[in-house]
Amino acid sequence: MALEYLFVDFDSFFASVAQQDRPELRGKPVGVVPSIGVETTCCIAASYEAKARGVRTGTLVHEARRLIPDITFVEGDHARYIEVHHQVMDIIEQCLHVEKRLSIDECYGRLPPHWREPEVVRAKCAEIKAALAEKIGTYITASIGVGPNRFLAKVASAMRKPNGVMLIDLKDLPEVLYPLPLQALNGIGRSMLRRLHSYRIFEMRQLCGASADQLRRVWGSIHGAELYRMLRGEDVAEVETKRQTVSHSHVLAPSLRNGPAALAVMHKQLQKACRRLRAMGYYAGRMTMSVKFNFEWRWEREIRLFPTQDTLTFSAEVNRLWDDRPQGESPTQVRIVLSDLVTEAAHTLSLFEEQNQTRRVTLQRAMDTLNLRYGNTSVFYGASFSAMEEKAAPMRIAFNHIPNVELEGDG
Repeated sequence: MALEYLFVDFDSFFASVAQQDRPELRGKPVGVVPSIGVETTCCIAASYEAKARGVRTGTLVHEARRLIPDITFVEGDHARYIEVHHQVMDIIEQCLHVEKRLSIDECYGRLPPHWREPEVVRAKCAEIKAALAEKIGTYITASIGVGPNRFLAKVASAMRKPNGVMLIDLKDLPEVLYPLPLQALNGIGRSMLRRLHSYRIFEMRQLCGASADQLRRVWGSIHGAELYRMLRGEDVAEVETKRQTVSHSHVLAPSLRNGPAALAVMHKQLQKACRRLRAMGYYAGRMTMSVKFNFEWRWEREIRLFPTQDTLTFSAEVNRLWDDRPQGESPTQVRIVLSDLVTEAAHTLSLFEEQNQTRRVTLQRAMDTLNLRYGNTSVFYGASFSAMEEKAAPMRIAFNHIPNVELEGDG
């Protein structure tokens, strides 16, 4: 037997939290959206009742309404999702050590040797599900996959959705994978699918039958050979990745789709990004700001500067670049990205004191401490004042990132 990893993937997590918290939504099609009343936005999640009728993550609100006239839209409550995330992870931890949280709704653990027999594994899966139902509720469900490595355990978790259990043992390989589409494997998106087709690999049976050298050529890197090994149950070590960027973006509510309001939201996003930068011990040497207009086209500007953590240095550049934006257009989304990151250990002070801004950054660290203690909008720079007044750009969650409420929330 080689059942070594157990992977937990929560089913339609955002929508399920809404249905658990609001009984009137249970059994009904639900779409979770960034803002209520904005027809041009899209669903960031959908309940299984909505998925069954064609609504998916990314479906536009007006299209979802056309598909399901009786659909209910709820505004995303990201602070609540983080709260539930920590609750469910604590529950799983009591049943099996959580080795890694991969996202807001995914995690995995490694089974001890004496828990790797199929009957023991199934009992452990049942224990996790029972604990979740008892302590959280029956509407927040999880699909569990178990396999010889993390990769196949994740694949298994998607094979019995929703609320299922799937075991992939070495003796089942590769035949158990044959019914799956190529896109069922993590890392095979549209572009890789086209590349596989160009190598005349159209189905899972062909992919599993390809040699390590063939897959290395397809991927153009060692990852192809690693996939060959993972499909055969080998446990390939994860490569620790270096953080590349700190970023925030926000789709503007209708009341904020004007120049001054959009700029204030941009500054609010910048202040949040700089607070995270300082908390993580990074300096950024590049800033990119972009604005989407009319949900159709994007304007972008970039500036390189001496690596810094200073909010006001970046803020001055935002104001300078903002003046170059197209006039007479309606801004609908703003985004700020800090990149070219350098750790504190690798950062060298400039010979020019005005580039170091040592005293100013010390003040900003004091502001961070106050915000951490009294709420994240207790002390802020005035450039974002109107965005703070309107409670614009609240915390949002990317599926592969669990925000730290103390650093990224709005208090």
